[in-house]
Amino acid sequence: MTALAAFGEDGLVDALLMQIAGLLGRLAEHDEEGSIDLRGLPLSASCIADLEKRLGRGEVTAVIEAAGRSTIHETSFPGVWWISHADESGRMIANLIEVALVPMILRADPADIILSQRRLPGCTHVAAHARARAA
Repeated sequence: MTALAAFGEDGLVDALLMQIAGLLGRLAEHDEEGSIDLRGLPLSASCIADLEKRLGRGEVTAVIEAAGRSTIHETSFPGVWWISHADESGRMIANLIEVALVPMILRADPADIILSQRRLPGCTHVAAHARARAA
């Protein structure tokens, strides 16, 4: 019997929950974010289902359609996010628990923010009238 088999699936899920609790502590105390790559762990489908059940669902869900589908949902523990990424064919390529105020994938890129700042004034009525007069 392997050490993992002796530990049991409940023990593995408990260990993951304790690791998540530690990440939450670092977020709360030091503003340090972290993540756990579930695909890199020897988790069965029943382990994943048990972890998902124990973490529960929070109030926030986001779906991103870009080179495949990414689904982000808050767990019932604020600051703990479940994130999955699938490629264009629907094959899961990442399955993560991210501990953060806001998941990294949802944050705007600073360079994109600068471009938005430059573009947004062009959406005003003043800019539209100036374009119409110039045409």
